[in-house]
Amino acid sequence: MRHRGTRRALIGALLLFVFVRCAAAQKRDPLNEKEVDEMRESADSPNKRLEVMVKFTRARMTQIEQLEANGRTAKDRPMQIHDLLEDVTALLDEMEDNLDMYASHKADMRKGLTLLIEADSEWQIKLRRLKEQSPPEELDQYSFVLTNTDEALKDVAEDARKELQQQNEWAKQKKLTTVYSERAN
Repeated sequence: MRHRGTRRALIGALLLFVFVRCAAAQKRDPLNEKEVDEMRESADSPNKRLEVMVKFTRARMTQIEQLEANGRTAKDRPMQIHDLLEDVTALLDEMEDNLDMYASHKADMRKGLTLLIEADSEWQIKLRRLKEQSPPEELDQYSFVLTNTDEALKDVAEDARKELQQQNEWAKQKKLTTVYSERAN
């Protein structure tokens, strides 16, 4: 009797381990190796980091537009759009994390923030167009992730606007640092 309970517990633990490993393996990285290298190279420069992230996000948005324009015949188009929207959401979440990190160190990122705020309008239009112009049977396959992307974009844009105001105040008071350091001032 005792061995059955132990064996069941071991089997349960093994199944849980396999399930967790499979779930982790399914999560894909939104960046390729070259982009990861660009991210590493820009880590010490908040403006450059934001510029790179905006570039990557813009590239995903352009890919979505291209699928919309040319891909009506592709059977996997809804899944490709779904995956690209997930990538955009992941990039926006990463931007949000970077804004928080750099702001906590009072690192000057006004140029990058301005670039992000300008891109927000462009991306909002593209997301709205995607929602309005997608065939209903396709939209059903990515509407949830589209909503998540839209919300993430609104959040990061709002935070970027607030942070730009704060950065401008700090600049007037000469409290911004021009070189990012992991140690808080």
